[in-house]
Amino acid sequence: MDQDQKLSKRELRVDGEMTIYRANEVAQTLFAAVRAHAGDVSLDMSEVTEFDTAGLQLVLMARRVAEANGHRLDVVQPSECVSDVLRLCNVAFGNDQAELAS
Repeated sequence: MDQDQKLSKRELRVDGEMTIYRANEVAQTLFAAVRAHAGDVSLDMSEVTEFDTAGLQLVLMARRVAEANGHRLDVVQPSECVSDVLRLCNVAFGNDQAELAS
């Protein structure tokens, strides 16, 4: 995650690998960024190149951090590898929730 690559007050961008090999590094940056937002967060994952279940756990934990602060976290523009894992694990974020529920 490029911590300097904030798109707006509401949107964060994650890029590169979100795998077990970078879990600790990404977790610290991602959770701090989510906590710093004063409202709902859109997580742009269009530039994620590798995504495994460790990456999925980080996103789910970030969603819990946002919810604990009374906000939501939505994944927007997931890359193909992110979409594949979300679909495989039947996990929905934002607008995808209605699609996976059917």
